[in-house]
Amino acid sequence: MDDWVIVATFDEMSEAVNKEKERIEDMAVDVGLMPEQVVKIQDKDNKVFIVIHPEFYSYYEG
Repeated sequence: MDDWVIVATFDEMSEAVNKEKERIEDMAVDVGLMPEQVVKIQDKDNKVFIVIHPEFYSYYEG
């Protein structure tokens, strides 16, 4: 997952993480992608990250 793009960082797992992930997953669906393949939660170094696949990043950024 090192080549995936970090789009959000949180101090701990919380409802805010889930809400942001759901928002990004909705964007993936809007452009015809399968959210489970392009959006993930990663827990590393006592932080929680929402990461997206690099090919989805151009849609996310735009």
